[in-house]
Amino acid sequence: MMERKLLAGIRVLDFTDFLAGPYCGMYFADMGADVIKVENLRSGGNFVRNARPLEKNSGLSMYFQNLNRNKRGVAIDLKQPEGKDLFAALIKSADVLLENNRPGVMERLGFSYEDCKKINPQLIYASISGFGQYGPNSGRPGYDLIGQAMGGSMSITGWPDMEPTRAGMAIGDLFAGLNAGFAVCASLFEREKSGKGNHIDVALVDSIYSGMEAKMMQYVYTGVSPTKTGNKYISSAPYDSFKAKDDYFVIASGTDKHFACLAAAIGQPELAGNPLYIDTEKRKKNADALKKIIETWASTKTVAEVCRIIDGAGIPVAPIYNCEQLAGDKNITEVREMLVRVPAPAKHPEAPELTVIGNPVKMKESPCTYKKAAPDLGEDNGAVFTDLGFTENELAVLRAKKVIN
Repeated sequence: MMERKLLAGIRVLDFTDFLAGPYCGMYFADMGADVIKVENLRSGGNFVRNARPLEKNSGLSMYFQNLNRNKRGVAIDLKQPEGKDLFAALIKSADVLLENNRPGVMERLGFSYEDCKKINPQLIYASISGFGQYGPNSGRPGYDLIGQAMGGSMSITGWPDMEPTRAGMAIGDLFAGLNAGFAVCASLFEREKSGKGNHIDVALVDSIYSGMEAKMMQYVYTGVSPTKTGNKYISSAPYDSFKAKDDYFVIASGTDKHFACLAAAIGQPELAGNPLYIDTEKRKKNADALKKIIETWASTKTVAEVCRIIDGAGIPVAPIYNCEQLAGDKNITEVREMLVRVPAPAKHPEAPELTVIGNPVKMKESPCTYKKAAPDLGEDNGAVFTDLGFTENELAVLRAKKVIN
């Protein structure tokens, strides 16, 4: 069967660094788009090219490799006029430009949306930043921690007696990258009818704010600001973490029927009729007492035993994995292909195949593929610019002037 690539024929310029932008570009690359990683030659390329951990044989950053697999790479000195000409040629050829610079940087370079629109009226131009392209905070720098702080999520993360806590993963960057990707695809779809480009403005703070959903609605409609509740869920119980003999596990009991099954599974069916636990509201009010009952039952059992019993009753339950346990679960890493291999970079024969995180989107007719390691700095300058009509002599002159490498 012929391989179907959903985004074949779409060219994306990935002029991004750190996490949000490269993560967005990764999705396009995994789904068949021609994603060209555009880096600033003068600064030595992306800052995270040296981020740890490093692959032991080649010294390559696995942070960079994971986010930039399947992409081609060019490096340009954008301070030189010839470098700007090269970038303009790329923009003219592209369908999408992703950038996550601080607002104002692209304008100073001469490549704001309005500038690029003159070069390519059909360009989809996606900007990711901490606070967005307009508003009083737009010029401020913003990383994931800033997004989590001002977007509200830190105020509800952790236990009541703890200081506000960020999520263990970079949810601001990840939400923003996914939001930008969704908007780009919607804009590409609409462009088929209108023939027009678009400027997409995604902020990390806005992305976290949107993800506050029920918590923010609680404040909007009650005037009561939600507080930290640990692993408890504000609208159901038992919906929390619990301690077994050897480690912790979670139960997500969302309905009265769930609770009746859970009570029976732990050998205490009478709990379902107890006035303290008879419905969701009562269980929420008495969640601490109910947690003690469940943990007393679990205290003589391992997490594996607890999960087997509760899962057998049809109740959502799970161990709390660390990275070692997660990597060892073959149902996730192998069956669901969440750890995959890419070929070693062409210029690093000493490196073995590289392990990266698989794309979470699984599609029967057009699966994501992993065919190329992240590019070395400027690895594809020759191929990309030759395709754009530059001759070998012209490229040699540009190399001599250090416009490209």
